[in-house]
Amino acid sequence: MSRSYRTLAVALAVILVLVGLAKLVGRDSSAAQASTGSGLDAGSSTADTTGATADEGAAPTDSVGAVTDIVDGDAATTSSTAPPVTADCTITVVLKVGATGDEVHCLESQLTAAGYATTVDTTFDAATDSAVRAYQTASSLEVDGIVGRQTAQAMGIWAGPLGPMPATNDDCPSSTHGAIIDRANQRGALCNDGVITYEFPLTSAWSQPDPGTYPVYAKDLNASSNLTGKYSTMTHFVAFTKGKYQGARIAFHSVPKYSDGSYVQPLDSVGTEAYHGESSGCLRVLPDDAIRIWDWLSIGDEVRVIS
Repeated sequence: MSRSYRTLAVALAVILVLVGLAKLVGRDSSAAQASTGSGLDAGSSTADTTGATADEGAAPTDSVGAVTDIVDGDAATTSSTAPPVTADCTITVVLKVGATGDEVHCLESQLTAAGYATTVDTTFDAATDSAVRAYQTASSLEVDGIVGRQTAQAMGIWAGPLGPMPATNDDCPSSTHGAIIDRANQRGALCNDGVITYEFPLTSAWSQPDPGTYPVYAKDLNASSNLTGKYSTMTHFVAFTKGKYQGARIAFHSVPKYSDGSYVQPLDSVGTEAYHGESSGCLRVLPDDAIRIWDWLSIGDEVRVIS
């Protein structure tokens, strides 16, 4: 082989080696980028080595890392017009198993007329409870056997208060430790075995979370947000459902703080109607209450949203 051919062969070999090294470096760089969590899309959350993210359903109970939640969005509700009374009789109080009187008779009459079989008398018994639950199921209401304002309005028999009705023990979820969220009154409560043991103010969104019962599925000690357009941090993040607009986590957490240490809203405004809707889905609570809720609720405990 002539010298020129030998030189060309050596040059080609060197080029092939360099190309192979470049591919290897590129592969290592991509792996390193993935391991550091960079390149996440806009709907993702960042986290440290604890691995907790907004879209996971099992964040560590004792997580010490910080997560960043996406903003879910919200929609203001402006209509306060109650459905009309369409029946010949009405009820004015919440009815459940054990109730007696003319208002129970009214309820049972309407259930029977709508095709839900029960004895029409003046006693709310097991048969009435079954009929109420069947009606609630068919009407896409929360199925709890309790005839409060929502169920009675759907039946056209509610003549009680149109304003928010405070939570009672009947609103406690079934888990031993539980919580209640009352968006209408900007209040929350902790329950122990079906009894309210502690009540606290909160700031919520207008339109979510929807009424229903949800299990706690994630807890993160530290989290952050860009909801207000500025970076803020919060603590004691207890997630129990996800938003209906973007799928962001919905959780109890402390009132967020900006980088300069100031709160995103005055602490004495928590629970006031003036700040109702300032949240975009989560439930902002006072710092001490955030700690109390964190200590009280474990993964699997239930949170009931009543309004």
